[in-house]
Amino acid sequence: MKLKFFSKGMIKLFLTSLLLPLFFTSCVYKDIDGANNFQAMLRALVENSYAKLDKNIAKDETVLVSDFVNLDNLRNHSKLGFLLSDSLKNSLLSKDILVREVELGNNFQIGQSGFNVLSRNSNKINNQVIDENFAVVGTYSVTTKRLIVFIKLIDVRSGTILSSSSASTLMDDEIMDLERTPDSSSSVYAPLVL
Repeated sequence: MKLKFFSKGMIKLFLTSLLLPLFFTSCVYKDIDGANNFQAMLRALVENSYAKLDKNIAKDETVLVSDFVNLDNLRNHSKLGFLLSDSLKNSLLSKDILVREVELGNNFQIGQSGFNVLSRNSNKINNQVIDENFAVVGTYSVTTKRLIVFIKLIDVRSGTILSSSSASTLMDDEIMDLERTPDSSSSVYAPLVL
């Protein structure tokens, strides 16, 4: 009798030890080959914010989407910001949220670094000729161990943040390569030989 109880307990322990790692790895945005799955990360962020997005944005309404910017300098000079922005646009469009390609204005910058909102002052943005009421903006921060991504639904007229969500993934070489700016990768320092 004790042998049967011990066997059931061992089986439960074995199954639990198999299922827990699968559960926790599902929170990591990596594919089987180890590549980052940015699309899954942004899809999860949109899903987390969808109740607020659906509540505030009418079905025929269009939202502005800016390129993701690094929180260190509020500029996008890397492939990472473009990739995150395109993944966000795809995720919003898959939820039937219309996305507008933005035109140049005094407080927006379109250039080699993409489209960026240059001001956090909503009064400055409000003076632009913008028909849209909402913008979904993305930022990210790179730490020594993690990439942390944030999206916010902002009422353009009032500057109010209506929804916000964040996700993170472990830093790796792929993220570092995407974040590297063209200028920083071309600078090679050789040791001085006397």
